[in-house]
Amino acid sequence: MKDHVYNHLWRTLAEYGTTCMFGMRVYPEMDTSRIRHINMHHESSAGLMACGYARVSGRPGVMTLNRAGTANVLMGLAEAWNSSIPIVVLQDGLTITQQGKNALYELDQIGIERPVTKWIGDVVDLRTAPELLRKAFRMATTGRPGPVVLNIRGVGSIFADNQWVEAEVTVEPEYATFPAQRQRPSPEAIDRAVDVLKRAQRPCIIAGGGVNLSRAWPELQRLAELGQFPVATTIAGKGAFPEKHPLSAGPTGQALNGGLGRGRVAKAIIDGSDVVLLVGTRTNQLATSSWTVPKPGTTIVHLDVDPAEIGRNYATEAGVVADAKLGLADLADALEASGFRRPESRAPEIAVLLDQWRRDNEAAAASDASPIHPARLMREVRDLIDGDTVLVSDASTPYIWGTSHTFVEAGPTFIAPRGTGAIGTGLPLAIGAKLGAPDKKVICLEGDGGLLTGILPELETAARYQIPVVTIVFNNGTLHLQRDHIKQWPNVGEFNLSPGINFANLARELKCEGVRIEHPSEIRPALETALASTRPTLLDVVLDPNEGFPAGH
Repeated sequence: MKDHVYNHLWRTLAEYGTTCMFGMRVYPEMDTSRIRHINMHHESSAGLMACGYARVSGRPGVMTLNRAGTANVLMGLAEAWNSSIPIVVLQDGLTITQQGKNALYELDQIGIERPVTKWIGDVVDLRTAPELLRKAFRMATTGRPGPVVLNIRGVGSIFADNQWVEAEVTVEPEYATFPAQRQRPSPEAIDRAVDVLKRAQRPCIIAGGGVNLSRAWPELQRLAELGQFPVATTIAGKGAFPEKHPLSAGPTGQALNGGLGRGRVAKAIIDGSDVVLLVGTRTNQLATSSWTVPKPGTTIVHLDVDPAEIGRNYATEAGVVADAKLGLADLADALEASGFRRPESRAPEIAVLLDQWRRDNEAAAASDASPIHPARLMREVRDLIDGDTVLVSDASTPYIWGTSHTFVEAGPTFIAPRGTGAIGTGLPLAIGAKLGAPDKKVICLEGDGGLLTGILPELETAARYQIPVVTIVFNNGTLHLQRDHIKQWPNVGEFNLSPGINFANLARELKCEGVRIEHPSEIRPALETALASTRPTLLDVVLDPNEGFPAGH
């Protein structure tokens, strides 16, 4: 049928189950009865909202992009690229006939985006746009998922005749969710892995973000219980395994080990293991504490959908190339059929380590001091989250305390910007997550420095669209991560923020609820009220600037 090219695209997106789009490019042709368009304040926020939406919904996030904002979208693309999150970007491209003439906002869009995209479809003939959009969904959701871009050239005035094209809207439902077309492991690879696991005396599992992307939560729990394998997770893998389970060793990572950090529990379990099964992890620097956890020389079995990750940083005795869900299921089946005699459970060992961690944290978690100790804040948050809560964190102070000091259920229950590790990412991720799972409670742990990077106006976005996200601000008046890294430097005060910023007042100016919290006794009632509200709420929690990260204690 003949219609405007964007009508063809909207119908295609609707058939793929897209419920929200994010971006500053608003199209008058769009049928808003089927797809909600969220017009935010910055293109990087749009990309991050699409990432948050994808993480919790299991569907690709979609954003729109005006050519002028191309450079701004790189943060969202980079987060999606490094975190293997499928997002689809519909961008206005420059027509071929205008290239090289200093046309309005002319720049090499494709060249800028190529390093952080899985695929770019260049729509020169608008009649091919629906077909290339279908390909975009295929590319985004298969193999290792990732961001894709549809560069749509030649769409200027909506009245131009060339934009009314003949096209048929067809979709491929198997690519509406991810991962699509899951890869099953070879029987030979499974046999080799089972062989190694059967010989282990003290095995354990490290689950990465690939388990969450694959939604392989039941399969991981079944394998862990079958073999009595302790399960640690990377930060990206937090939520892969229920953290109150007796076999949960909790999160591991360089920023969590030692002191009051719960990562010391996982590190002790991993260090005491003779065989480690890695599942869906890129073994990056932070997750492995600079490639020391697991220790070099540990016998490794590695299951990952991307063959390039297997053996990248650790000599691997058995590699399994497969989707995490199918790979874990086949591994459990084969292990059970092999006559495997599971080793003595290490659950008591984990319990002892956790009990010691709790005792060491007891004074800080119960502190009534003002300014507030972050461990006390996290205790109050920890007591109010459950399986219907999505906890979203910005980078730096919030994600370190949030990862270490909360216990989440299995599922899309924890999101942090581990693709970039950049501050100024939490609130947009949280808004996208809430739109992807509107029935869930969404709590965003946000830093004062993160809000001041430029995402503060997105509170107005949440208010305008009535998105009831609860944002907890770690208001310690300093950029702690930078300050701690160079604390011997004489000008360390350069990383302190202007004193006395009242984010609750700013939130109210941006049409949200805003509550200033200066005493620990105020945290719980304010949080309970915020979670029950239908409006976005910001809790401005004044923290002790001298209390750094948990691992530093």
